[in-house]
Amino acid sequence: MVKIIQITFICIDKNYHSLIIDESSVTFRHFQKREVMTPPKLLDESALNEREQKIITVAITLIQRFGIENLTMDKVVMQVPFSKGTVYKHFTGKEDLLLAISNHAIDVLSDLFYRVYKFKGCARERMLLLNFSYLIYAILYPELFQTVICAKSQSVIGKSSERRLNEHDQLEVKLLTALHGIVEDGLAENSLTLPEHMNIQQLCFANWSMAYGAITLLSGEVEECSGRTDLIVERELFNHSNLLFDGMGWQPLTKDKKHCTELTIALQGLFPQELALMKEKGRQLNFN
Repeated sequence: MVKIIQITFICIDKNYHSLIIDESSVTFRHFQKREVMTPPKLLDESALNEREQKIITVAITLIQRFGIENLTMDKVVMQVPFSKGTVYKHFTGKEDLLLAISNHAIDVLSDLFYRVYKFKGCARERMLLLNFSYLIYAILYPELFQTVICAKSQSVIGKSSERRLNEHDQLEVKLLTALHGIVEDGLAENSLTLPEHMNIQQLCFANWSMAYGAITLLSGEVEECSGRTDLIVERELFNHSNLLFDGMGWQPLTKDKKHCTELTIALQGLFPQELALMKEKGRQLNFN
């Protein structure tokens, strides 16, 4: 029996060779390298969220350029450095992607609302500030402002994933906490009394629908019409808000206090970066 002393593997030109040394000879044998399958890289939750956010950002850019109605999954796939299969691992379809964009939009708006909620001021002043934070958001992110409403349609809700729907519900609670909290503070400080036929939810909805209507109808994206000639959105939002608050008897009333000066100072203190971004876009708030 031949005793093998040593077996050595060496690599030449990407092929493996064996050098077998026994007691009587040295044998050189050649064999092809076997391809070793590299397992797919496993991404942690942070990396997955980062990849998902990149896809959402691209989709928002496409909406900004071509409109919501022209957004398709194929267009998104063409613009991201990921395969179609990877994109569909994150989103079940266009509707799920739209709801994800809506969730992102609500998260952005929630941050503005929360800053207002924590502001040191009377409840009525903070609700007026909240309406103007909504306007700032609509000016800076018009595509997000529009997507949130579109994502409320049954065609989007009905085709979105359960995970996305649950996330949407949680974000809306976060958003409404600031809104409801300001009304509750007004009740606690006795500057506001709820009408007998209304609850907090109804009052908040009345305020939101007023603000949304003024912003939507007077924004630059709406075609000019005779009914809005010379109307400036921030001025009319200020007027409509005070008309609603005065009608509810929310103290201090407009006849007792000039709210415009305090509003301007508070906005500069709460939203300096957002106002700077608006200025870069050639847009400044005008109350005259």
